[in-house]
Amino acid sequence: MSAARVTENPLSALVATCIRAHLPGAEITEVIRLKGGYSRTMWSVDATVLGVRRELILCADNADGVVGTGDHALSRADEADLLRVLHGAGLRVPEVVGSGDAQSPLGCAYLVMERGRGTALVGPLRRDPWYVENRDALGADLANLLASIHGAPVPEAMVAACQTTAPAHRAVDLVTEQLRRTPSAQTEINRRAIEWLNEHMPRRPKRLSLVHGDFRTGNVLHGHGEVGQRDGLRLVLDWEMAHAGDPLEDVAWAQLVCWRAGTGRVGSLVAPDTWLTLYESARGEQIDRETVRWWEMVGSVKMSCLLRSAVNVVESVAESRLLDDLFDELGAVLTDLLYPTLAGAPS
Repeated sequence: MSAARVTENPLSALVATCIRAHLPGAEITEVIRLKGGYSRTMWSVDATVLGVRRELILCADNADGVVGTGDHALSRADEADLLRVLHGAGLRVPEVVGSGDAQSPLGCAYLVMERGRGTALVGPLRRDPWYVENRDALGADLANLLASIHGAPVPEAMVAACQTTAPAHRAVDLVTEQLRRTPSAQTEINRRAIEWLNEHMPRRPKRLSLVHGDFRTGNVLHGHGEVGQRDGLRLVLDWEMAHAGDPLEDVAWAQLVCWRAGTGRVGSLVAPDTWLTLYESARGEQIDRETVRWWEMVGSVKMSCLLRSAVNVVESVAESRLLDDLFDELGAVLTDLLYPTLAGAPS
């Protein structure tokens, strides 16, 4: 897309204006709307600044997004601040260029980051021979990535939010409210899961950790065979749900059945038991499997609600059917988690 075409497209022109607010004098040569998730709107932007090409991503709030905003999600400014700290500490996260608030030319808050090379698609992890051959090493690196997040400094504001309410209690309150606001997700198994979660609250973790909140292979940029680029897992994306809490929340979320893409493997990489062992090795300590089970139930109810909300914004019948299938899978897993003695029993 030429600079002229960017100018002629009103929305692209607004994106370009936002970029120039952080990179004065930038020549914007391409603005492409990306097919992203169900929560934010994203554009890929190519710019030239003082003769240097910059590859960028602009991620903007979406009023119809599934995640939305509130005390359960970071603002774009807070996300930018967190990423700057993590990038400065050497974690594999995008480098921030700038952010804007709801009074921006786009009329919403946004975040601009350097665009990493690679893909976050899960398909290659299942089919590409390089990934298949290196599956075990990639699973170990995924665990190392998560352990590095959990060992990172926790912003004081996030810690303060957990002073009055334990992470588990806060999580149940949030998912209970989420289920209340999602009538189509109010199945008997989800209601029973909420009751069970309240009856079996885990202990408060020994220490609060930085929790990504949506850690999975679909939010990790990866690639191989490119000159000057790391082979394998590169950058952890989508930090809008980050908070202070129990690190096992992330461990359990990463292993939800909806991220296994029909492979039976966590993130299409390793078996669930192997995943937990790899994380223990990366953290250098044992974890409580029953607490992981508790958090997997929280995540399954939460994801069930998100899937039902996403149905309202999907663009095709096929995508809607996929979301319905994932919803049913989560219900089946919840049944097995609630009634483990019945799992695999003959009907």
